[in-house]
This record gives sequence, structure tokens and C-alpha cells, in this order.
Amino acid sequence: MRRFLILTIIALSAATNACAQLRYGLDLGLDVSRLGFSKSVVDAKNRAGFFLGPKIHAKIPKIGLGADIALWYAQKNAAIEVYNTLETEVYEKERMHYIEVPLHVRWDITFLKSFGVFIATGPQWDWYLGPSTWESMDQFKATFNHHTLSWNVGAGVMLFKRLNLGVSYHIPITDQGSFVTRVYNTITKQVENADVDMNSHSWQISLSFFFNK
Repeated sequence: MRRFLILTIIALSAATNACAQLRYGLDLGLDVSRLGFSKSVVDAKNRAGFFLGPKIHAKIPKIGLGADIALWYAQKNAAIEVYNTLETEVYEKERMHYIEVPLHVRWDITFLKSFGVFIATGPQWDWYLGPSTWESMDQFKATFNHHTLSWNVGAGVMLFKRLNLGVSYHIPITDQGSFVTRVYNTITKQVENADVDMNSHSWQISLSFFFNK
């Protein structure tokens, strides 16, 4: 991670010092996320959300190597299903709000001056703006980390110099939080606490519009 940040800073500095092509734009996208759990007593459904915010892209012309950084407001929908809890099933959903900062190194390949493709990768920092805990009927308690780190890998197409359409996969590095639920043990016939680690994987589809070419 530290090496990547150093390389990104070098790429941005090189782009700036080499008659960089700086562009300013706006991102709008769809996020399809799924909470993952380390034990099978909990499940989660895929839920769609959205993100939007400003973006800055710096590129060395002729080489196509550069970097971009964005500041997004994101809204995600979480749905948790707990089963075998006191021999019943509990289903809860929640709307979650985030501030997200993706930082990517990117390589562009341009065709016919107005069209092209790109690949990008880099870290993303997320700040959760909601409450730290989420409880339901004394059946479970989720504790969310307010700061999480993940890694994005993506690709896309460039259209008419101003539009970028991209798809990326969001890989968690740090846990989303922890989860404790009351589970009925069919062997001991007792109710027990089950501690579960929680993380979030997602697919992101984004449309970027740049105000300058």
C-alpha cells in the first residue's frame, strides 16, 4: 500500500511537471454491494446504491499514464438475514451513507483521438456517516467501523473525450465491522452468542463527465 501511494504521488507529480493534461469532472454511478460474513448463521442480499461527486484526472499526454482522485457521496442499502436464531428468522434492512475517496493509477489507450479504453487500479477510503451500531429485537447487534479501506480494479471506455464509462470491482482490505447474533444450538438445546466478522464486496458502474478536454 505504501509503495502504491508513493508511485501514485510520483505519477501525479510527473504528470503535473510534464505539461500534464488536467481534467475536472463529475462522477455518477451505481453500486451493487453485498455484505459478507465469516459464518453461515448470517446471510445478506445484494443491494443497489448510488454515488456521485467531483473528480480530478491528471494524465501525461503521449504516454497515457496518469492518476485520478474523486470525492463521492455514496448511499448504500444493506439487508441482513439471520436464521436459526431462536429457531426463527430475522430480516432487517438499512440505508447507509458514506463519504468515499478513490485514488487510482490509470492507463489510457486512445483510438481515433475521440475514443479509447482504460484500465485503473488503486485504494479507496470510506467514511461511514451513520450510527456505530445496528440492533434488531435483541436478536443481533452489528457494529460498523467508521473508516474502512478497500482496493478497486476496473476498466472502461472513453467516448468523445469527455465521457468515461467504467466498471470496477471493490475488494475489502479492512473489515466493515463485527456482528454478534443469538443462535440456537440444536445440539446443546441452548441459545448462544455467535461472533461474526463482516466485510463488503461490491461492483461499481460509473459514468464520468469531464468539463474540459
